[in-house]
Amino acid sequence: MSSFYEFRMLNLPSRYQIRSNAQAMLKAYEDFKTGRIDEAELGRLIRLSPENRAAIVQTMVKCAQVMEKKPAESKHCLAIIETCGDILLTSDVTDKPPPTEGFPSFIKLPIEIRQRVYDLYLTPRWTKIMTPYRKRGHCICAGPDTLNFEIFKLKKPLNVAFTSKQMQDEVLGFFYKSFIFNFPCACEMGCQLRNNPFLKFHIRAVKFHWCGQHADTGITELHTCSLEALTVIISKVTTRNSSKKELELRKYFARGRSASGLPEALGFEELSAIRGVPTVEVEHVSTKKAGTRSSEDKMNLTLWLQARIKETRDDD
Repeated sequence: MSSFYEFRMLNLPSRYQIRSNAQAMLKAYEDFKTGRIDEAELGRLIRLSPENRAAIVQTMVKCAQVMEKKPAESKHCLAIIETCGDILLTSDVTDKPPPTEGFPSFIKLPIEIRQRVYDLYLTPRWTKIMTPYRKRGHCICAGPDTLNFEIFKLKKPLNVAFTSKQMQDEVLGFFYKSFIFNFPCACEMGCQLRNNPFLKFHIRAVKFHWCGQHADTGITELHTCSLEALTVIISKVTTRNSSKKELELRKYFARGRSASGLPEALGFEELSAIRGVPTVEVEHVSTKKAGTRSSEDKMNLTLWLQARIKETRDDD
């Protein structure tokens, strides 16, 4: 028996007239054993307070006197003496002068400082938009505009992220959360998210051109992302590929059906099924890349998506 709460249940502090300072130290040692405080903090409570150290020593002496007078109390007294000895031993182990040379280990710095360093190292001052400068997919959609000023090719090496598992989680997690990732088409977006689970888990802001023969599967990848912002870019190319439902309807209702509306575009149902995104916007495509749609299409899609995508996800 060496738990402070067991001492309290047996009313040992009152029976042995243990001082309040000593009781506080016994409680602190219990917190140390349960992980509420660390070894350094427990050591400081002893080193920086002569009263606390004296109270621990006096408690050990008092318990020895009780054992001499009442041998039946030996079991409880020994438990208290052993605990007090462990407290003093802990303070002696941590009672070391701080190093006077060298910078502390980076990973031991507070997380706020480490994230500030990541921000200064990785984030450019002129943009927060990251556009992949090389396509990984094999679709026929146009690739990113290499002359676009928004494209940012990371010039700082990410080798620091692979020095350890903890650094990898921190650096890449911060990197993926800090940028708005701009994809040239929905096909490429789906390819990037499928092949990079870490990106898919940490990504928070997405901007993509709604187009491509695999737009439906690409947009479906967003359903399991924890997005905070979504920007959909529309163009006349958006309706080049029709949804499966629209293709089926044309078999029976071919006359009079128009394929130029956004609700008939491939990926519309998947896009409408996204939930839990607080910020949703729709933009026109750059005229250098494709023909633009009407402002009415842009406004209608904006209102449609905001009415649905901002709803709470079922798994929240």
